[in-house]
Amino acid sequence: MSFKTRYSIFLLLILININKAAFATEYIDDFFTAINIGNTGEIQNLLAKGVDANIMDGNGNTALMIAAREGQDDILRLLYKSGAKLNARNQFGETAIMLAALKGHDQVVNTLLRLKADVAGNNQGWTPVMYAAFSGHSDIVKQLLHHGADVNAVTSNSTTALMLASKGGHIEVVKVLLEFHADVKVKNEGGATAINWAMDSGNTDIADLLMADDGKK
Repeated sequence: MSFKTRYSIFLLLILININKAAFATEYIDDFFTAINIGNTGEIQNLLAKGVDANIMDGNGNTALMIAAREGQDDILRLLYKSGAKLNARNQFGETAIMLAALKGHDQVVNTLLRLKADVAGNNQGWTPVMYAAFSGHSDIVKQLLHHGADVNAVTSNSTTALMLASKGGHIEVVKVLLEFHADVKVKNEGGATAINWAMDSGNTDIADLLMADDGKK
């Protein structure tokens, strides 16, 4: 094969790839819309047309993260089978399982756990358990802890899931965390404990529960 022929083929391949990318770009808005409304069939069509399963929005949220955030379990599984990365992080260091936990999507969290999603924290120490505790989703907190999440993980300023649940008035979450041996004595960088957070927020029932647990130790 002559150099001229090889060069012509090379240019042709470049043009094909450019056209394919441009073609796929036309469908990006349709792709994200289909995720939001749960149109699995449209997602299948658009993936077949060349849309990347790992496409991201302006905040670095991948298609799989958006599916998790919106509670679209079928679409999430389809994206995963199409090569979507399970533990990708957006510009805030959040993963799909964090967003699902925050929004209270039990089935999506369950699916992600079965797919072996990472339950550890990001570079600021925030974990899926903290996201679920902050929003008051006790069943998801329990799911995550059963799958090996650290009940006493701390953020970069030493905030714990117990503190977040105590401040938010989520007593059922507090009960689950205590069941999994959350440490009531942990202090944040300002020297406050979960009991302090509960008292400062007027959640005296939670403060009483925490003090009772502390008295057992």
